[in-house]
Amino acid sequence: MVSVVTEVVCWWLVLSQEWCVDGITMATSSTHCGPCSERHITKPSVHWCSECEVSICDDCQKLHKVLKATRSHEFIPIAKYESIPSFITDIQQSCNYHNEKYQQYCVAHALPICFKCIKEHQKCNVIPLDEVTNNAKTSGHLQDLETRLIDLLHNIDRIKKDRNFNLESIEERKGRKLVEIQQIRNQINNRLDKLEKEILQDLEKKTFHCTENINKILSLMEEKSNLIT
Repeated sequence: MVSVVTEVVCWWLVLSQEWCVDGITMATSSTHCGPCSERHITKPSVHWCSECEVSICDDCQKLHKVLKATRSHEFIPIAKYESIPSFITDIQQSCNYHNEKYQQYCVAHALPICFKCIKEHQKCNVIPLDEVTNNAKTSGHLQDLETRLIDLLHNIDRIKKDRNFNLESIEERKGRKLVEIQQIRNQINNRLDKLEKEILQDLEKKTFHCTENINKILSLMEEKSNLIT
């Protein structure tokens, strides 16, 4: 019987298997086909082999499926591999001490181990890793985790939609305000133009009257001067 602690520890291993990345770590580059690059040939990668931990092209995948040693390997599209969240690809799938893939599970220590680690766990209850991950997949804890993850994704999607709506609403309000500002600016310009016209007309009128009065005075003075002389 697998304990709750064991199930919890195995959640991450199960997640990695669900994403078809069993035994892999994120490659530094998955743009080019690994086997072809070894032969100094540049080809774009199309698939990811989780067993070989390498990106491959279509031709190398066909060869993979023909060879007896690799025909059972699982492949995922390279685009899907590159979209896998880092918290999945960061899952440790190999033993730190022996650099071999985890194959067994120590229930006593709640620890995945490789075959070489079995010597250190001879007195422990060791079971195949497939067995414990299969049990974890059907456990209530994992189902609860999956439910919460689905709820979380729904909430994230709702928040994203809400924020995108806010962005659209902000842009819409900005557009309306720009129109209002332009309308006010036009009203101000029209008002200033009208005031300028009225002031210029008034100035012209007053200038005419002042000039007329001064000219009358000058004419009168000229008449007086002529009478005196």
